[in-house]
Amino acid sequence: MKSYLSLIPISAKVHKRQHRMTLLCIIFAVFLVTAVFSMADMAVRMEKIRAGQKHGNWHVMLRDLPRSTFEEIAGCKDIETACQYNTINHKINEAYDIGGKKTAVCGADEAITDILPGFSEGGYPQSSTEVMLTANAKTELGIQIGDHVTLNTPSGSVTYQVSGFNTDISYVMQFDSIVAFVNPEAFGELYEKEHAQDAEYVYYLRFKNHTNIPKAIAQIKEQYHLTDEQISQNALILGLLGYSDNSYILGLYLVAAVLFLLIMAAGIFMIAGSINSNVAERSRFFGMLRCTGASKSQIRRYVRLEALNWCRSAIPAGILSGVMITWVLCALLRVVSSEFEYLPVFGVSSIGIISGILVGIFTVLIAAQAPAGRAAKVSPAAAVSGSKTGKSTVHRSVRTGFLKIDTALGIHHAVSAKKNLFLMTGSFALSIILFLSFSVVVDWTRHALNPLRPYAPDFSVASADRSCSVERELADEISNVTGVKRVFGRMYENVPARLGNNSSGTVDLISYEAQQFEWAKADMADGDITRVFGDSPYAVGISEKSNPVKVGDKVQLEGGELEIACVLTTSPFSEIAGTPTVICSEETFTRLTGRSDYSIIDVQFTKDATDESVSKIRSLAGDSCEFSDRRLSNRETQSTYWAFSLFVYGFLAVIALITVFNIVNSISMSVSAKLRQYGAMRAVGMDGHQITKMIAAEAATYAVTGSITGSLIGLPLHKFLFDRMITSYFGSPWTMPFASMAVIVLLVALSCVAAVYAPAKRIRNMAVTDTINEL
Repeated sequence: MKSYLSLIPISAKVHKRQHRMTLLCIIFAVFLVTAVFSMADMAVRMEKIRAGQKHGNWHVMLRDLPRSTFEEIAGCKDIETACQYNTINHKINEAYDIGGKKTAVCGADEAITDILPGFSEGGYPQSSTEVMLTANAKTELGIQIGDHVTLNTPSGSVTYQVSGFNTDISYVMQFDSIVAFVNPEAFGELYEKEHAQDAEYVYYLRFKNHTNIPKAIAQIKEQYHLTDEQISQNALILGLLGYSDNSYILGLYLVAAVLFLLIMAAGIFMIAGSINSNVAERSRFFGMLRCTGASKSQIRRYVRLEALNWCRSAIPAGILSGVMITWVLCALLRVVSSEFEYLPVFGVSSIGIISGILVGIFTVLIAAQAPAGRAAKVSPAAAVSGSKTGKSTVHRSVRTGFLKIDTALGIHHAVSAKKNLFLMTGSFALSIILFLSFSVVVDWTRHALNPLRPYAPDFSVASADRSCSVERELADEISNVTGVKRVFGRMYENVPARLGNNSSGTVDLISYEAQQFEWAKADMADGDITRVFGDSPYAVGISEKSNPVKVGDKVQLEGGELEIACVLTTSPFSEIAGTPTVICSEETFTRLTGRSDYSIIDVQFTKDATDESVSKIRSLAGDSCEFSDRRLSNRETQSTYWAFSLFVYGFLAVIALITVFNIVNSISMSVSAKLRQYGAMRAVGMDGHQITKMIAAEAATYAVTGSITGSLIGLPLHKFLFDRMITSYFGSPWTMPFASMAVIVLLVALSCVAAVYAPAKRIRNMAVTDTINEL
């Protein structure tokens, strides 16, 4: 043996069982970081592809600049793709149509297929006589590739041959319209002929990989003297690339950094507690090293290198398990939902692996500092006496007060060792802090990705002029169509009225039937909605910023007076030009206005509904009505919400798993470090039941101090993250997270109960002599 350090591999073989939990702690910490950051990396990769498919794979959009300037910019060395994109009637408010369907016209060269998604069927128009249409033109108008279609415009008509189809666009489907793509030459001819008012010329740019995009944008802006109004950034794509200068996105980066530090801190406390218990358990061993001449600095170096020696096997195992679980989760997510179709199944994240290695090494080094100092303080006398510390003077007996001796001893064991109490309390507290911090992401998901409301329609039939001209009987006919789940209508009229401080002199009066009132209960802020049912003098108000209403306010109408009996926090209707919205029953609406037919009929479909159901509804309604097909946008909204929720709740489940593992491991290691003391207790007559109560009291002490500390630190941090992620952008105020607090405190309590069982059983099953002589 050349040095004391040669004992490290020998000790590792001899004390395999004692080192097992420490190795598991390091493996779990590395696994956690690798899995979390690998899944985050996979999610970012998926979102980059999905954002490009949904919103376009561009970085910057330029407007209001000469074509010659754009061509100069397009020739810059950092530009990968550049494309001019022109539109006419993009607001769908002018008289352009194909086959009676409102039409928006887009003009661009073939480079647009690299910028915008969905150009998959057929070919892009090569001549001025060709056109590419959205896919709903094929399904609803029966148009095929090669057919000739006529675009009717305010000043005439133009005939094109269909060269291909683009995938449906949710925005277009909602307005029951189609989009026609033509090449720049055809667009120029049309624009010159029409002199369209609703026209827009923009230019899309995509930079090459590894370009410093903010710097490149700044250079273009300075060189060509562009204003902020002339440059728009694709915030989602740039945010995913880490280049966004949006203050909200920068706030999210800060949140990610805080969560990373919390995960690292959790690993440090977990490993530090384990190494600390391991060192305490082997005090006699370090005392023997001191007897053979080892200095304090050599003991410190021994403990640090021993900890790094564990990394040789623990870090590869943690990284491998992290990569494997990432593959399994990605595969499962792709099976669960088509929303994850772009998620890499066998992707290897260099970010995850490097983070796991760095966190593993640095965490172990940091965690080994305090135990190394503790081991160096063990005196040679400890090897002879068997004491855990060199000096353990007892000045007085434990004060029991109203507690039984076993409970009092358990509490005394917990609080007497200050460093161990700090590590255990910190470990418990960090579990609570982590859970509270990640629970903010759940709240953010609910705000940023609104789940589909129960009243959201899949299809709507509306009056062209918003009048009450859609026959009531049509709702009954639609309800008999195959695939229809629910039908509900509303009457609408803008009537002269006075409510609060509104300046318009009118209100939007809208009727609800029973089902819509039932849905509205979920958004009720104040009052009693049941008073509005039937023919009554009461109505429902909407709490809006420009015209806040409260229960008891009066609505003065020409046909009578209504009293606000209930106030809702939100509604499906947006306020228009400061005009308040008032909701009443169908009976009340008819009494006040004399109208009984609907302005709009909303339809919700079953899962097995087909396009034939939509076609049937269109034929029943006739050509006098307008239609809005929201099926595609509803699917996008719902799938996005559930996809992101699955990610967030998955991370929250990992945090909960960390909490359970950490508590069980901490209690087990703490008991192992005091095994000789428990043996002494049994030797003087303490039975197994009392030993269990003693361990339970110690665990409860750690749980209480950890819960208090975790709450005191976690709640302000929860508020900080909430303000950064939600209040600053969505305006929702922070409230005390009682539900999250209850869940994590209950989890801590249950974990403590589970943690006590195994160590207590192990001590009860060991002979007294074994526990006293255990090293």
